[in-house]
Amino acid sequence: MSILYSEKQSFRGEMGGENMKNLINKVAVVTGGGSGIGKSTAIALANEGCDLALADINEEGMKETAEEIEKIGRKVSQHKINVADKLDMQRLVDEVIESHEHVHIVVNNAGITVSGDFIEQTMEDIEWILGINLWGVIYGCKLFIPYLQKEEESHIVNICSSSGIMPTPRLSTYTTSKFAVRGLSETLRIELAQFNIGVTTVHPGVIKTNIPHASRFKDMERQKQSIEMFEKRGHPPESVANKIIKAIKNNSHRILIGPEAYIIDILKRVFPVLSDKLIAMAYKKAMS
Repeated sequence: MSILYSEKQSFRGEMGGENMKNLINKVAVVTGGGSGIGKSTAIALANEGCDLALADINEEGMKETAEEIEKIGRKVSQHKINVADKLDMQRLVDEVIESHEHVHIVVNNAGITVSGDFIEQTMEDIEWILGINLWGVIYGCKLFIPYLQKEEESHIVNICSSSGIMPTPRLSTYTTSKFAVRGLSETLRIELAQFNIGVTTVHPGVIKTNIPHASRFKDMERQKQSIEMFEKRGHPPESVANKIIKAIKNNSHRILIGPEAYIIDILKRVFPVLSDKLIAMAYKKAMS
């Protein structure tokens, strides 16, 4: 049976729980909270009245985020965590419950990429990116769900990518991780509705974050070009954070960020064969 729905429709009951209209005094966990989308989202949640638990491997960046949240007047805890490590993530859950007693919102944001053709990537590259981008999200959902179930209303936000909609050459493992996150998120949205847990998938386009600096590139010239492109064309992470807040309140099933994300989505849904040909042509031109 097929289900037709609009981009802005908020599913309820069997299709995704209820709207989470009041964020005051809710406890939100944000992974990758030391920079970029994670930092902006954590601050936006604090401005809505949430207390925060920040998780990041970058202690310096996390500390800066925490200081801004403290200025807002909200409680914040910091947790140095490798999201790819199951024991670290279990420790995160334990520490958050000890510090805050409750969890209402989980934002699985931490992510990284490896740029290079699949045949150029090492097994260590592949394991590294899937550990952070996929297993980090799996752990963040699986380990926190028992606590989210205890609340009257709760929400999971999984940061995906436009690469979770359309294949992206030279980002094959990244694309694999994002397609998997999308599949997990859309399935959980249906399964968790019975517990009044909403799930939103976020598909950003080009966002001005630290990811091109922190990622691995097989071609250093391409890294330089990527950094320049993100700086010139990247949308501010605050724009993502604002949409995430609205998505939590409206229980949106997904959100697209930036015109490129909308174009990719339309092309892939309406012109799937043409979109693949255009990607192949762009890849061939880039490699020539």
